[in-house]
Amino acid sequence: MFLHNTHRCNIHLLMLTTFLLLLLLAGCSALTDEFESDEEHQPVLFAFLTADSVFSVHLSRSVPFDSPDAFERVYNGYVIVERNGIRLDSFPYPFRNNWAVRNDISVRAGNSFSIIAGDSKGNRVTGSTEIPIVASIQQIDTVRVRDAGTEYIDCGLLFYDAPDAANYYQLIITEEMWNKTDNATSYLQNAVNYLKTDSLFFIRDNEGSLLGSIDFKGTFSDFKINGATHTLKVRMPAWYVDAPQARQKKRITFRLLSLTADYYYYLRSRIIANYNYTLLVVDPIKIHSNINGGLGLVGGIAASIDSLVFVGSEWEEIDN
Repeated sequence: MFLHNTHRCNIHLLMLTTFLLLLLLAGCSALTDEFESDEEHQPVLFAFLTADSVFSVHLSRSVPFDSPDAFERVYNGYVIVERNGIRLDSFPYPFRNNWAVRNDISVRAGNSFSIIAGDSKGNRVTGSTEIPIVASIQQIDTVRVRDAGTEYIDCGLLFYDAPDAANYYQLIITEEMWNKTDNATSYLQNAVNYLKTDSLFFIRDNEGSLLGSIDFKGTFSDFKINGATHTLKVRMPAWYVDAPQARQKKRITFRLLSLTADYYYYLRSRIIANYNYTLLVVDPIKIHSNINGGLGLVGGIAASIDSLVFVGSEWEEIDN
């Protein structure tokens, strides 16, 4: 059985989206590794604010290049949060945690946030962002094709790009599988390594011809389609949509993330820097930052989520 399921706001899935983004960037425990340098002890501030998700912020100090630690904790830190120009919260930073989570701070599309942080030594950093308006997935079309003897599923994601502004996006596709037995239900999730067949994924000229082999994790901008409705084309192996077994359920989830420009450039600059680590000779890569007085990033994300669900013949019978 095949089902089509659309979500515009799902807190748990959006939290999962944020987790996937950080996982793709080598994990939150190493957020500051790209800023390691001989200039140590600079304040570092991170906040990836996602619409309809939990507010969280990271505060630390940078470490020298040869340090065994990813970052240095701030023991007497504080954080001030302003939303739409109004002070909303202030609190001592919990130095035992990598992230400070504030469940009572709501994050909504269109909100502007400013974060001020510092420590007892007089260090002070600030960063700000505006949460993007989501570009909703209006429709997903799929067709089975054969290319060089291999079967694929060509997917077209229809969405509308807002005019009069530069917009930035990322497409993440995941596969989830539930498998029921008489005693338990197992769960497995994997990222789908899809083929980027749409021209929007192409690298822009100003990024250089040497970057052609880099995977930019599905990020793209609207420089070719500004203000138009577009069908984003991707391709994935056909077995992702094969019918599940009788006691299985499978879900293929498409997350079209709307990103702030700062987050987009941070993400791509970090990917380039990670790529350059594999090269013998390379010019230094500057990681994008929008933090005044230190390092890091405060960025905004909004997500449109759509999914294809496949249910085995005995799944609903067991579920009931």
